[in-house]
Amino acid sequence: MQKTVHKYKRGETIGRSTEKILDALTLDEMFEKFMTFKKTEALAPRTIREYYIHFDYLKEFLGNDLTNENVTLEDFRGYIAICFTIKNYRQ
Repeated sequence: MQKTVHKYKRGETIGRSTEKILDALTLDEMFEKFMTFKKTEALAPRTIREYYIHFDYLKEFLGNDLTNENVTLEDFRGYIAICFTIKNYRQ
């Protein structure tokens, strides 16, 4: 019986780690990766459009394209508060 030889050990990564890749992404880049995934879920065209609309609202609120290191929980909480007050969204 021949023994199986594995090239890499479990958990071993090659090159850059996932954490390092994500550190370098802007919100726009992360959103495009997210939308690529969402488009594979066979969502309605309206749902896809609304994702883009709401992301544009978020970028308008933040004022520019931040990296994931620069955006904070308070930024998202502030945006959600705006959505429920000024934009009059319902839960």
